[in-house]
Order: sequence, then C-alpha cells, then structure tokens
Amino acid sequence: MVGTATDETTSSDIEKLKGDIQRLRDDLGEMLSSVGSYSKERLTETSSRLHAAIDDIEGRAYDRLQETARLMRDRSHRAVNASRGAVEQRPLTYVTTAFIAGVVLASIFGWKKSS
Repeated sequence: MVGTATDETTSSDIEKLKGDIQRLRDDLGEMLSSVGSYSKERLTETSSRLHAAIDDIEGRAYDRLQETARLMRDRSHRAVNASRGAVEQRPLTYVTTAFIAGVVLASIFGWKKSS
C-alpha cells in the first residue's frame, strides 16, 4: 500500500515537473521571440537613424561643395576681369611680353625655321 501511494505521488510529481518544464520552455521561447523582435526593432531604428545621418551629411557636403564652387567661379571671374583691365591699360606691354615668352620657349625647345 505504501509503495502504491509513493508511486502515485512520484508519478504525479513527475507529471507536474513535466508540465512545469513545458511551461518553462514556452516562456523561454516567448522571451527569446520578444528579445529577437526587440533586437530587430532596435536594428531597424538604428538603421533608420544612420540613414538619416548619412542623408544629412550628404546634404551638408553638397551644400558646401556648391558654395565652394560658387566662390571659385566668382574669384575666377574677378581675376579674369582684373587681367582684362590690366591688358586694356597697357596693351603693348602685354603683347611684347607674350612675344618674348614665345621666343624664349621656341629657343628652349629648339624649334627652327624651316628653309
């Protein structure tokens, strides 16, 4: 009699343990699923923030590039206008300088007049 009561208690305890283990498995599965979805959400959020930061940096870089190009264009126009003004004031000086530079370059490269 005592053996039968002990067997029933043992088998009932084993069944309870099996149930508890199954509930633990289910809970663990839900936790891992929650952690996985949480991690995916965090990754998605981080990816979105990174894309936004990259877009912002690209926009600022493009704006700076445009501004630098505009400044360079303005400076080059001013330099051309200044050189035109200087040539207009002393045209013979610049023509003579260009001729002398041509003679010097021709002599350096050894170009000869063909006869």
